[in-house]
Amino acid sequence: MNFIKSITKQIYEYLHKHWVKAHFQKFKSFNKCLSYNGMVKLSDVVPGAYKFSATYCDDKLARRLLEMGFVPNEEVVVIEKRGRKGSVMVKVKGSKIALNHRVADKILLKRK
Repeated sequence: MNFIKSITKQIYEYLHKHWVKAHFQKFKSFNKCLSYNGMVKLSDVVPGAYKFSATYCDDKLARRLLEMGFVPNEEVVVIEKRGRKGSVMVKVKGSKIALNHRVADKILLKRK
C-alpha cells in the first residue's frame, strides 16, 4: 500500500511541477514584461475587474497562489487597496482574499 502511495505522490509532483511551469511564467525583466500586452502589477491597480495573467515568484508562492484560485485567464476583482504599501483585497472564484504588498507586487493582471 505504501508503494502505491509513493508512486501516486511522485506522479502528482511531476504533473504539478510541469503544470505550474506551463501556467506561471517567470520573467527575466519585470519592467519589460509590464510594457508587454498592457500587464500591470496587482499592487499598482485601481479597484475593478481584471484577468489574471501570470506571477513572477518562487515555486512555493506560485503553488500557494494556484491553490487559492489564481489560474491564468481567471477573473480577479480588486475590491480594495489600502495605501501604497498596504494590503490588497481581491475576489477570486467567489472567495475574498487579502494579499500583502510583497505578494501583490509579484502578480500580473490584464485589464478585462
